[in-house]
Amino acid sequence: AEGSYRPDVLAIIDKDRDWSTVVPRVLGPREAAGEWRGAVVGPGTGDNMATALGLGLRPGDAVVSFGTSMTAFAVSESAVADPTGAVAGFADATGRFLPLVCTLNGSKVVEAVRRLLGVDHAAFDELALAGPSGAGGLVLLPYFDGERTPNLPDATGTLAGLRTDVTREQLARAAVEGVVCSALDALDALRR
Repeated sequence: AEGSYRPDVLAIIDKDRDWSTVVPRVLGPREAAGEWRGAVVGPGTGDNMATALGLGLRPGDAVVSFGTSMTAFAVSESAVADPTGAVAGFADATGRFLPLVCTLNGSKVVEAVRRLLGVDHAAFDELALAGPSGAGGLVLLPYFDGERTPNLPDATGTLAGLRTDVTREQLARAAVEGVVCSALDALDALRR
């Protein structure tokens, strides 16, 4: 938040070390870190920060990104500190801030259900689109590999509402809806 290191946190690692002789200077987003073969080397950034920069996000804009995990982030003029830990506070690539929520279970949940159904991606999409909204009461809680938001490292996925007449379409739809609801929870955390 202040463009500097936290000596109290570094002291947890080694309280006797003079950290000022070890860690590099924190660079601003437009400062040059040096040169390499005639090219200016910048301080670097992360994938979500680069995404926000590339999309030209402004304060108040939000993005949801579905990959193996799922992230939801927004640009802010001020630093964010969430005592619950749901929202992580990062610097963005412009000198502003990037509050971010990350789940462990994004598209890999859909991929796991696709594999269980034994269909290719196009067929899975057709099944999910053919399933009724609400998946006919079938609910998939997508915490397949634990979860980061909420912080439930030992959680597992849960499939509720199973009946003898459940369809493949309902299962595909429940997988998609479970991941989307997780993204909506992430956006709610950002709003708070």
